[in-house]
Amino acid sequence: MHPLSILKALIVGFSILMVLMCFFQPGIASAGGPTEALQITSQKVRLLLSDMTLKGPAHAADRREELLTIIRERFSCEEMSKRALGEEWVKRSEAEQQEFTRLFQVLLAKSYAGKIEGYGAKPISYLEEQIANGYAMVRAKMYAAKNDYVLDFRLMEKAGNWLVYDVVVDGISLMSSYRGQFARVLTYASYETLVERMREIAGLPMHARAE
Repeated sequence: MHPLSILKALIVGFSILMVLMCFFQPGIASAGGPTEALQITSQKVRLLLSDMTLKGPAHAADRREELLTIIRERFSCEEMSKRALGEEWVKRSEAEQQEFTRLFQVLLAKSYAGKIEGYGAKPISYLEEQIANGYAMVRAKMYAAKNDYVLDFRLMEKAGNWLVYDVVVDGISLMSSYRGQFARVLTYASYETLVERMREIAGLPMHARAE
């Protein structure tokens, strides 16, 4: 298995929902609790993907752009990147942290963009909410054709907005999985090598900062 690939144990539904939450930095999200925030975002996604005026290959670019506009309201990719890189994050300069965040976004997008529209419209039920000290866990169930998946969304409150930074399924955290993979690379290679490999997988120019 490639050290920068997603663990096979991470189910498809888990990965798709995480990608729906990590392409861009958060914008202005609606007020209310964490469950309400997720409900609003998932409802907007379902409505978009069911819009007949945007169906078909001819509207693919417009549909994708509108989807990303909806999704960017709900996420903290900076926090996700910080948790994925682990202890190495604090060793990096601000410029390096920003570049890593951009690369991580592109890496996720390239890995899963083709699957978003196939899974984003699946129905979701919200089962439980826990809030403490500016953090929250929202348990949800996604209903798919062959299996139902229970997901724990991890959120943090920032400037009155609830932003997702991780999802856990059956005890498996996406951010922890990435952190383990990145850590394995860093045990035998430099941070610069890790970044170069991320650029390569993301299809970006080598030895050049991500835009």
